[in-house]
Amino acid sequence: MLNLKRSAILKKIEGDLIKRKVTKKEKRRLTLFVLIFVFIITFMCINIFPDWLKIMSNTKEIALLETDYEDLLNTEKSLKAEVEKLKNPEYVERYAKEKFLYTKPNEIIIRKTDSTK
Repeated sequence: MLNLKRSAILKKIEGDLIKRKVTKKEKRRLTLFVLIFVFIITFMCINIFPDWLKIMSNTKEIALLETDYEDLLNTEKSLKAEVEKLKNPEYVERYAKEKFLYTKPNEIIIRKTDSTK
């Protein structure tokens, strides 16, 4: 009995909710809310998009600069090693003889060539 009354009341409430029409005031309010929401989202996207593009270009530039930096560090290491080698007079003498064919007085240089060619 109690369940029948409860189900009858629920059916009546559901029927009332289905039959209830949305008033013009509620339609206007909902439309205004949707328009304001769309405007806010559009405004935010317009303002965020240029900043996002800057961030992406800066990220690419950072990657390029980091690779350049690594290359420069490697070059610096090799140049420092070369400077250390050039501080040794024996290395300088050997380098000058090999690269520029310098000789000491009364010294003869004999070059070895490949006989396989």
